[in-house]
Amino acid sequence: MDVIDPFHVNSLGEDTDLRPGAKAAANDPPQGSSRPPPLREELHLFPGPRGKKGNPTWTLLDPATNQFYRIGWREFEILCRWRRGEPDRIAELVSKETTLETTTGDVTGLVRFLLGASLLRPQGEPGLARLNQHVKANQHSWLQQILHAYLFFRIPLFNPDRFLQRTLPWISWAFSRKFFIASGIAALTGLHMMTRQWEIAVATFSETNTITKVLFVTLAMFLTKAIHELGHAYTAVRYGCRVPTIGVAFLMLLPVLYTDTSDVWKLPSRQQRLTVAAGGILAELLLTAWGSLIWGMLPLGGVKDALFFIATVSWVSTLILNASPFLRFDGYYLLSDWLGIENLHDRAGHLGRWKLREMLLGLGAPFPEAALYENRRFLIFFAWLTWIYRLFLYFGIALAVYHLFFKVLGIILMSFEIGWFLVRPIVGEIGFWLRPATRIQFNSRVLISLMVLMGLISLLFIPWKGTIHAPALLQRIDQVSVYAPAPATIQIVSVTEGSQVKKGEILLQLHSPDLENQRSAARLKVEMNEWKLNFRGANPTLLEQSPVINRELAIDLTRYQELERQYARLRVTAPIDGRVTFLEKDVKPGVWVADGEPLLNLAHAELWQVNAYVRETDLSQIHTGATATFIPEGLDWPPMECRVTSVDSVAVTTLEEPALASLLGGRLPVRRDEKGRLNPTTSIYRVVLQPVESHTPAPPFVLRGNVMVEKQTSSTLVAYLHRTITEIFIHETMF
Repeated sequence: MDVIDPFHVNSLGEDTDLRPGAKAAANDPPQGSSRPPPLREELHLFPGPRGKKGNPTWTLLDPATNQFYRIGWREFEILCRWRRGEPDRIAELVSKETTLETTTGDVTGLVRFLLGASLLRPQGEPGLARLNQHVKANQHSWLQQILHAYLFFRIPLFNPDRFLQRTLPWISWAFSRKFFIASGIAALTGLHMMTRQWEIAVATFSETNTITKVLFVTLAMFLTKAIHELGHAYTAVRYGCRVPTIGVAFLMLLPVLYTDTSDVWKLPSRQQRLTVAAGGILAELLLTAWGSLIWGMLPLGGVKDALFFIATVSWVSTLILNASPFLRFDGYYLLSDWLGIENLHDRAGHLGRWKLREMLLGLGAPFPEAALYENRRFLIFFAWLTWIYRLFLYFGIALAVYHLFFKVLGIILMSFEIGWFLVRPIVGEIGFWLRPATRIQFNSRVLISLMVLMGLISLLFIPWKGTIHAPALLQRIDQVSVYAPAPATIQIVSVTEGSQVKKGEILLQLHSPDLENQRSAARLKVEMNEWKLNFRGANPTLLEQSPVINRELAIDLTRYQELERQYARLRVTAPIDGRVTFLEKDVKPGVWVADGEPLLNLAHAELWQVNAYVRETDLSQIHTGATATFIPEGLDWPPMECRVTSVDSVAVTTLEEPALASLLGGRLPVRRDEKGRLNPTTSIYRVVLQPVESHTPAPPFVLRGNVMVEKQTSSTLVAYLHRTITEIFIHETMF
């Protein structure tokens, strides 16, 4: 994965606004001397790519900051005559010796730009003062430095340039047309083989929980990312560029490999720069092609699992992340070079903010950058789409940080994330609106914006009615579920659905060969020990072993009695008087049932109720007497109107309705403890509901579904504050 490069390409072309007064006063040329200050001696100038209209460009490199500046023909001609006199003299020479009409304002504008970028040598006290001011402006407080280090820092590992230069001839075949054609054939063959072994592929995807598989997949992940970076590096070296560093960068403490390919901005060919930017993605796709082919040939094992990761997850993730132009990864540089627009995010963001201000405030400000006028619609849309993408991305990162660390630290880091990425840009934009220099005038756009803003604010304070959705179970009161007492086969079924039974009446007769064998063996051991005790008087050895035999007899007798109780339970009887409301369709003679498998349901009355389970944050919004609707999961039973009869004040510790558990297809997340009980993983509370009409018919079985409970009216802001205080500042800070 390529991270944000340390360099920055600044564009200064023919359409750049270099008129007097266009820059800040702090960057004005020195007034004591009309001759421009000399350029810094370590600067380098390289030929750049042709512009859209065929005009030549040059790239100016500042090696001290590793920043690149793109200049146009006029600026190049001015720099060629930089030491030949005053600004008016330089402008006269450029106009006389070239076909470019150049004014003194063009020269002084370039001086302002070079001063602002610290590309001129400081002269005298004014120059040193400007340099100190520039250094102070780029200094950050200790808090900002810590935050920047947490958000992003990099560790260079080694200089690979000499290694890349020596090994490039060995892999020159990887850049050939024949290899790309062979890779395409390999990809198609591998895809065909994967469809032929689809069951193995699905099993590999779903079963990566062993240590060996996790290790192989981790190695495969590292291999693909290393090849991704080598793809950039070798492509850059192939075009004559240096690769000074390969290392590890940390994005919010998440390690990713990076390659410094900033030297590619020296390349005058746009096609070559595009190839270098796409080198990592192409390398991963080629690896995927050959990995899928080899995967189909290998037997089951860790290597096959690793190749499956390379052939599936790897290329999808690289296309989603690296090919995205919304962050400064490969896709951003590809789009920037393809459009021929350097600093794409910054310049598009400038246009997006300008358009937003015009839409909301109607400032009447001129178009910010004439060079981008032809692409203005795309760039504005791209800027807005980038903001939306980053809003969801940064919010998701904030939530991930909150859950990855222990709660108090997670809350602090999440607050930093939200404040830095989300709140800070919004506050900065509002601050721009409120500056006196903005000069907002009351007009129709301002009126509409104020009305929309007041409407949104009022929506936060207006109490709204709503509903709370919760998983629920419809069941009869005093209903009893009958389960298989042990693994056994069904011999006799004495009831049918709807049968009336008395307490103790036989419902089913089961037979367990294993239990029968254990029972017979235990009875035999008891009889053997009893025989030994009866004849101990005739045998001195048995008489001597009497204490041991007595202990063994007591143990064997206890074991036999327990097996007798289990055996007696194979004759399944009715625990209550009632009616058989539900009989499993597979309960038939000769069918094998597992231990704890449900067999039938008995209900002793025609009364029923709905048990729903709500989150802690919704508990305060439910009151006794609230109306609700129970909606069954199946379509063969109509919705039922209900009313809340009670709300538990204590959270559920053990879920008594297994049908609602996530382990059995329900919506309530649970985990089993050492005793097999279902314990909810979050705080949930039981809400009991009953039908509005007493004669509402109930289905003859337990029915899973959802309830929609009418909640108490409250404003969106109050509900959000209540949830925030309940979940974060009270519940989560209690560890």
